Amino acid sequence: MSKTYLFHTRDYRGATVEDLDIKPAISINPTTSLHEALEIAYEYEFTYLPVIDERNKKLLGILNVEELSNSKAREGKTYREPIVKNYMLWFHQSTRERYEEDYKNKLKTNNTSVKATIKGSGNKSYTVITPLTPLEKLAEFFNKVNFFAIVTNAEGSFVYGVATPEDLTRYEQSRPRL
Repeated sequence: MSKTYLFHTRDYRGATVEDLDIKPAISINPTTSLHEALEIAYEYEFTYLPVIDERNKKLLGILNVEELSNSKAREGKTYREPIVKNYMLWFHQSTRERYEEDYKNKLKTNNTSVKATIKGSGNKSYTVITPLTPLEKLAEFFNKVNFFAIVTNAEGSFVYGVATPEDLTRYEQSRPRL
């Protein structure tokens, strides 16, 4: 069951995402086994794992470990191949389609040097969250019913970590109100 967070307008006195002191990200690939992904998530106590392309390191989506655990318990037996690409949230459908096509070609040729350029869709807008993003902007982002924020560099080519509403709540509770 997902929680809805509402952060009221607050002056964070210049604090940024960097001040949340979130754990560094551990990224996985679409071809990572579910077993391995779950081991990583449980060992490091992560709810979300960023999924990057193993060839060009571009961010493709995210694996929601909590949702996966709940859905697997409800479903029981599943017939999907137990790798991340079948269970992750893809950020772009077109990226998923290109990745799937490349993945099939890779299996057919068994060639590990498949090269592809995966381009983002130009018609979607994303909020860039970096370590220097003010916490006020992060609170606004979460108030738009976003349950996680992937913290990247300004270009989105390097993932630093994943911030959640719980991280911001923990920060708020550790600081005195003015």
